[in-house]
Amino acid sequence: MARYSAWLLAAVLFAPAPARAWEVCERSQTPQQRASQGADQQKAGRPDDGHKPLPKWWIDPQLRSELGITDQQSAAVDAVWQKSLPALREGHARLDKLEDALSLMIRDGADEQTVIAQIEKVETTRADLNKGRTLMLYRMNRVLTVEQRVKVDAKVKAMHQQRDGERRDLSR
Repeated sequence: MARYSAWLLAAVLFAPAPARAWEVCERSQTPQQRASQGADQQKAGRPDDGHKPLPKWWIDPQLRSELGITDQQSAAVDAVWQKSLPALREGHARLDKLEDALSLMIRDGADEQTVIAQIEKVETTRADLNKGRTLMLYRMNRVLTVEQRVKVDAKVKAMHQQRDGERRDLSR
């Protein structure tokens, strides 16, 4: 168990560091400033993680045409999206709070058992979020034909690659 805990702690300490470097800068802000900034980004339609949002393939007229999505399919997929979205947003907010608390515990040198308990909460919440997202995607896919699923998968992957390429170009 101690061996498992040591590896888990090492993973938490070292793996997320490059991906969450922006947190170092944000630590100097007050919680009210961070909340205000997040609200401003949400109002502008931008997610908090700095990603440019992808168009909704089931609503965008050009993508719907390319993918052969009917009005009925579009409405059904959108219903799945709308039903899933509140729980996913709430889960992400909960995960952010748990991760912040874990970071503070590590920074302040909390005892190992407390850190391990917090890691369990963080990872359970992360797993629940992944399950919810996967279930949402499954439900969306059930509305589509096999051919449409293949087209959607290829199109979404291409959009992600394009966005990631644009982000890399901007960081240079």
